[in-house]
Amino acid sequence: MTLTPTIENDNISHSDLDQQHVPSIVISQEDSLIETNEILPVSPQETQLEEIPTQQPSPSLIQEESNHVSINSSCDSPSIVPELETEQPTTEDIKVSITSTKTQPEVSATNIDMTTESITTTPAPAMDVTVAADTILQGSVAQYYQNKNILLTGATGFIGKAVLWKLIHSLGRNLGRIYLLVRNGNTKRSKMGRPNDRIKNEILNNKAFVSLRHSMGESVFDTIIQNKIIPISGDIISPDLSMSHEDRENVIENVHVVIHCAATVDYHERLDLALETNTLGTLRLMDLADECVRMESFVHVSLAYLNANLPDGHIQERVYPMDLGDPEDLLKEIVALELQDIPKMTQRILQHYPNTYTFTKSLTEHLILKRVDYNRVEEIQGGKAQWPISIVRATHVGAGALEPLPGWVDGVTGMNGMVFLMGHGIQVLQPDIGNNIADIVPVDFLSRVIIGSPVHTSSPGVKFVLPYNEILRDDEEPTRQRLPQVQYFPIIHQVSARNMKPVSWKHIYESVRHYWTRNTKATLPTAEQYFVSNKSLFKARLFMKYQLPQSLNAVSAAISGNGSSNTSNAFGTNNRMELNVINRTVEVASRMAEANQPLLRHQWLFENDNVYKLESHLEVDPDFQLSGFYTNGFDWDSYMTNFSYGAHIYIAQGPIGTRNLTLAPGWDCALFSKVPVVRNSIIDRQIESVVFSLADIQKRTDRMLTQVITSLEQPTLAQLGSLNGLNDSNNSNNNKKLSEDWIADFDTSLDDWCHDDSGILTDGKHTADLGRWVTRIGEHDEAIKIIVLNDRRVGASIRQIIESSGVPQQTVVGEALKIVQRMRERTQLAYVWFAGSFLDALFKRLFACIRVRDEDIFKLKEQIKGKNVVYVPVSKTLLDQLLVWYICLRYHLPVPAIVCDEALALLGPISDILRIAGAYFIRRDKMTRSPLNTAVAAAYTEALLHEHGALSMLLERARSRTGRIQAVYADGILDMVVEATIEGNQQVPRTLNQQSSPPSPAPSFDSHQTTTSSLDSSTGKETVVVPIHITYEKIPDLRMLIDQVLDQKAKEAKVDPPATLDGTPMKGAATTRLSRSTSFLRPSTSVAGRAASKENGMVENGKYGRVYVGIGNVVDINKAKDQVLDSLDKNESLSSVDKHAKIAAHIAKSVQHQQHSSTIVSPVSVIAAIVLFGRTSNGISLGKINGHAEWLRNEVREKGMSIDWQDGEDAETIVAYSLNLLDIKTNIIIEGGKRINENTTIRVVDHADNVMDLSYMANQIIEIFLPEAIFSVVYLSYGPKSVLTRDELFAKFTFLVRLLKDEFIYTWNIVETFDQLLQWFSSKGFLVVKGDHQFEKSVMHDSDHKDYNQICLFASFLYPTLDAYWITSCSLSALRDLPYMPRKIVPVLSQWIAAHLISGRRTVYREVLSTEASQNAVDNFMAIGFIDAVHPKTKLSPDAQILLLELGIKTNEDLVMVSDRSHGKDNVYDEKNGNSQVDSNSDILSQLLDIASLCHEIEKYRFGAGDAQLLGLRQNAQVFDKCQNQIRSILRAEQSYSSQHGMQLIRDEDQMIQLVYSLKASANVALTADGSGNGRNPRRVSEAYNLKSSYRDNTL
Repeated sequence: MTLTPTIENDNISHSDLDQQHVPSIVISQEDSLIETNEILPVSPQETQLEEIPTQQPSPSLIQEESNHVSINSSCDSPSIVPELETEQPTTEDIKVSITSTKTQPEVSATNIDMTTESITTTPAPAMDVTVAADTILQGSVAQYYQNKNILLTGATGFIGKAVLWKLIHSLGRNLGRIYLLVRNGNTKRSKMGRPNDRIKNEILNNKAFVSLRHSMGESVFDTIIQNKIIPISGDIISPDLSMSHEDRENVIENVHVVIHCAATVDYHERLDLALETNTLGTLRLMDLADECVRMESFVHVSLAYLNANLPDGHIQERVYPMDLGDPEDLLKEIVALELQDIPKMTQRILQHYPNTYTFTKSLTEHLILKRVDYNRVEEIQGGKAQWPISIVRATHVGAGALEPLPGWVDGVTGMNGMVFLMGHGIQVLQPDIGNNIADIVPVDFLSRVIIGSPVHTSSPGVKFVLPYNEILRDDEEPTRQRLPQVQYFPIIHQVSARNMKPVSWKHIYESVRHYWTRNTKATLPTAEQYFVSNKSLFKARLFMKYQLPQSLNAVSAAISGNGSSNTSNAFGTNNRMELNVINRTVEVASRMAEANQPLLRHQWLFENDNVYKLESHLEVDPDFQLSGFYTNGFDWDSYMTNFSYGAHIYIAQGPIGTRNLTLAPGWDCALFSKVPVVRNSIIDRQIESVVFSLADIQKRTDRMLTQVITSLEQPTLAQLGSLNGLNDSNNSNNNKKLSEDWIADFDTSLDDWCHDDSGILTDGKHTADLGRWVTRIGEHDEAIKIIVLNDRRVGASIRQIIESSGVPQQTVVGEALKIVQRMRERTQLAYVWFAGSFLDALFKRLFACIRVRDEDIFKLKEQIKGKNVVYVPVSKTLLDQLLVWYICLRYHLPVPAIVCDEALALLGPISDILRIAGAYFIRRDKMTRSPLNTAVAAAYTEALLHEHGALSMLLERARSRTGRIQAVYADGILDMVVEATIEGNQQVPRTLNQQSSPPSPAPSFDSHQTTTSSLDSSTGKETVVVPIHITYEKIPDLRMLIDQVLDQKAKEAKVDPPATLDGTPMKGAATTRLSRSTSFLRPSTSVAGRAASKENGMVENGKYGRVYVGIGNVVDINKAKDQVLDSLDKNESLSSVDKHAKIAAHIAKSVQHQQHSSTIVSPVSVIAAIVLFGRTSNGISLGKINGHAEWLRNEVREKGMSIDWQDGEDAETIVAYSLNLLDIKTNIIIEGGKRINENTTIRVVDHADNVMDLSYMANQIIEIFLPEAIFSVVYLSYGPKSVLTRDELFAKFTFLVRLLKDEFIYTWNIVETFDQLLQWFSSKGFLVVKGDHQFEKSVMHDSDHKDYNQICLFASFLYPTLDAYWITSCSLSALRDLPYMPRKIVPVLSQWIAAHLISGRRTVYREVLSTEASQNAVDNFMAIGFIDAVHPKTKLSPDAQILLLELGIKTNEDLVMVSDRSHGKDNVYDEKNGNSQVDSNSDILSQLLDIASLCHEIEKYRFGAGDAQLLGLRQNAQVFDKCQNQIRSILRAEQSYSSQHGMQLIRDEDQMIQLVYSLKASANVALTADGSGNGRNPRRVSEAYNLKSSYRDNTL
């Protein structure tokens, strides 16, 4: 449709123009009419195009030489207007070009005919203002900007930085040049520095650009900056922009696009200054654009809130009239004002506008339209064509959603300051606007519109309509498209969050609160408490309850104080801002927030037709797509969490190492789930009590949480009810009081939940996954007892006892019932909900989050549907099974009954929580479990599995002391589960309805009563085992675990030196000969004082970091049974028990494989391993830590495993965060003072407990890279330029694998893994192929430092363990003089030898002091045939056994002796499941004849072995013999321990007893403060640990 305008009324005098400044168009949708009440001063004949003069216009300027200003005052068309005179401004020289002519022709561009029927066309030639709907204006964004040059203003501001970042990121390689107009430092309004310096300091050093440089590559980024970023010194407040002639000419000749982001954003800026920057500066920039010979587009960034007096409703993409009068007259009036008159004019303006900022922005848009209107006249007359202009308006601009970084902000402009203040308790949102819609635009969304708008905007020609607002009738609804075929120019883009799933201010506030309360120590009221109608009540209640700051000084003090973050800063104070900077930031943010208040109350709906059109064009450009921000609904929770993080880090300068809380895509947090059905659970509900108030309940819960956490952190307080027998009466009384308080609080809490009468606890939709707990279970649970007693196995065991011992049946049945009563679970529905609620509070107190993959949950639900479930987590802490139980309750998975060892029933608060969570207690040690106990346990497990449907159990014997997956403990429980699945042993129907029936009489155990069973029988539901790997960044009970591996726990029998009657040591006591460096084992001063520290006594939320739950593929028991039976020899005859054992072993191996593959790596483990790696060089620089961390992250990802390191997180943050969790105040030394940089040296404190802390954390990453570590150790064991064969490499690789097979769990095939590693090392250039299966070692320390360090890093994962095995083999040199010694004493002897080797600087690794590694070494040495175990009673006399008992060595504990390898035992490695047999000729182990040769072989792989070959050194070759001599010195006591006790033993027994006594006694002898005992305290001798690979001391 073509619109030809006609004049409705030509009888209007020129005087009427003063009454109508802005045209308005009235649209009637009903009649399809276009009506106008615009007043035009000319007749139709004067509008004919052929009558338009063609003279060339000349610019009209406000300048010193002229005493008048000529301004075109036409509203929507050019017209003749008398020149208006004004006084000359006296403040400064101002040049403003609003129009471009002094004499204007009489032209009317549009003549609109108003009729009631239709739009008519006049015969006169008319301008066609239509645009075809399918017109494609330009190509893609990259094509448009190809080789184009851009002039960008405001690049040092928030929006300008975002635009510049996007240009470099997405178009940097295609662009021509970007000219940045930056103020020089010689003006009073600018920061000091030349443009180059400002760009470097304010832009390139910004986190967004630092991260961009890293992601693009330093060379690429630096090339773009050097060649394409051109600083231009200038100032838009100057008439000539203060540009040099050379710069101006450069811009004029080259610039294609101008993007104008510069503005003063101070809402309360003085009127004349705001006008200079926002209005006159824009017009001056347009003058410059007019001069540009290649000018193609101009983008002006404006504000959406230009007309604050408009009522709520739709706001068009139009320019609304100014109530203050004609814009041009207003401009002239303000420019002419004297300084003393400015306040009066300001007051006049503030009657219509909220501040000077919105006024000047509105005035600028009006003047742009008038300038465009005149330019059209000029073009009609043959002048220069109008270049495209886009006006981009934005509502409240917020942080980046995705770019430059999630949550990135810069400065306190817009919403940034409001979020910053909200997080610190300042009231920036009025309490009655909670339900108002929040219109916040991400800055990256805005930057895409700004950059994309020129691409799809073409030169308008002269056929367009100025975009003044249209007036709708009251009965008309606004439409998406107005006059679709009319071309409006300039194009106005209103960028609003209207399409991003509208969100209220209440929602925004709650998301902000969520971040600040979780990631800092801030305490903020909930949204329900914050948003109330009564403002007085709001202030009185909240400021008193939450102690919110009521002044700017209070805010500054809170921000600068140490309590501003939950994360202690690794590098100094918690906040990096100086106090004066804080004050300034708070003041500016408060002023910005105050200025925004009038805008927050309105409910404007900003129309965005042009943005929609632009969006459709940008869809072809993935880097500039807009639809992605709201296609699936904008996630406001994540966005505001990121926003708060940005305000915390970039504005508040939060602690280094603070990490964001936002979840990566595909992840959820069980504690703060994003899924409503998970988040809104019963356990999140505050229980109501008829007796106690909510405050009382909260205090009670806090007391209980404190006691549980204390019992975890301080194991001596764990058994609150069993410590009353201590000698210290004060401790006894305190513990008794704690126990009584706990019991009282615990019982009261259970009572409150049991008396809940809301009915929600029994609601079916919440209880579907709670199994048998849904139905009320009697106190004695008679039904389950009947099932157990009628079990075939229990019956057989009872009959056997009766027949063998003659005990009455009633007695045996009674004993079976007692066993059931002791082990059974005792929970009920109300208890379950309380347990869930309490665990939720406990985990929120301990951990920052518990993260789980959405895919894992969805997949698990499908795999277990309709099946019985057995959850098997890796055992690391006391909380493992409780955490799995909590996850199941949260995510509506079958909630398990928990299988626990009997020992866990005696741990006070933890045991009580386990009980109400449905735990039952089994004696897991098969050696101490009677046949009846085993049968009852199996029967109860089977009954519970089928009645309840879900169990949770552990494969390991106890918690891991090293943080690694342990070997399976043969307790028979998994066998019970297997038997329960594939056999039917219980005759009584398992139904919950039996619980209400009367007890059955004791079953009959007739000897002829039997129940047949078969592996092929079916018992109903299938059973699947769910492997789970839980990764902790830090565990609460780590201190106790480390004490255990260092053997620092309380001894069973304290052994003192023999004494005379007067108490003095007896002459000749053996301890005088044994100097033991016990200072290696004593906790450091800082560790010992932890419990006494006041700060440590405070419970800090989330101080143990994050938890990651990885769920592997389920293992189906029936499928496993089929696989095992198929693999058996058909002629092999196995009993049912043996078959169950094989099936259980197969399942256990599969479960551990899945546990390993489902591991989620914590970056804390990565950093711990790197810091420990630095020990060999006396520390490692922070820059190297960052580099190694990024490299290991990439290696983890290449393995297809998950690591908690999101793409937007930099290495510096990850490293600082990890160092904080590694207890930087205790375990880490930072050298170099307070100034931290890449050269700062980081090293671990060389104390055993400090090293073990880090070692525990590092072991997770070691498990991941174990094959690489083994291969690297083999690689480094060779000297430089060595030529290696594949067989030789494989032999050494296999030797280490076999040596450490009891230390690690291998989940990989040895041959396949070796071949992959060989190929990987070759592809990396570490090995050079020299021929058929021959390789040359190519990476050297000097020439390939980076590659060499990577190999050394891998090898460092294994060196401490190798040294521990080496020292253990050295300690076994005692067997040269002794035929046997207690197996239990070997770790103690190894620890003693290790202490001396550390003193002699023969090892740098404190992990060798761990008894865990030496115990594993003994087990493995026994497995590979170097030592044998014998029973003491077969070798020792009764007197020797008695003395061992006195020394704490039980007579049922094995002795170890040297194995006879003279006959060449078949040590060829033949592992199943793909691990191929090794040729005996290349099997290193089979060639070793004794423990000494094994010791020397291990020595070849230790740290520095390759360098030792280079130097020809064999400094440790005699260590084995020296250790033997040292042990002999112990045995040569003047009077042996046995003779002192009046016993005469044979020499071998006497020396063995003497060794045990000396070691036991030395373990109880503490050194004096000066280290007496060996003349020094080697734990404090730092040079002992700064070893170079080529240096060793020659003394032991």
